[in-house]
Amino acid sequence: MPRFSPAVGAAGAGVRALARPRPRARWTWWQWLNSFSIVGLCLVILAGALFHVWQHIHVVRQGYAIERLRAVHARLVQENKALRLEAGQLRSLRRVEEIARTRLGMATPKPGQVVLIPESTIQ
Repeated sequence: MPRFSPAVGAAGAGVRALARPRPRARWTWWQWLNSFSIVGLCLVILAGALFHVWQHIHVVRQGYAIERLRAVHARLVQENKALRLEAGQLRSLRRVEEIARTRLGMATPKPGQVVLIPESTIQ
């Protein structure tokens, strides 16, 4: 009996049947909405994380600025105390009298040299 060869295009040995390509399904509006909502949610989470990091960095920088200002304040308080002490020493009557005697050549007034003026005539 003669052997027949399979027909061309028929499924046989060494020939595979291929499925027809399906046309692409169009996305529906809820699929677009779902994908946009996921992207939007990711953006909101990213924005929240960035805001949290920015806020933390801002608080740390403000803390450093406050510490610098406290140090400047403490230094200025010390300088103010030193200047007040120096001003008090410069105003002391003993120092003024010493400068009057040594540098200006003044002497203590004698009893008849001091004239008191009543306050009512001074304006």
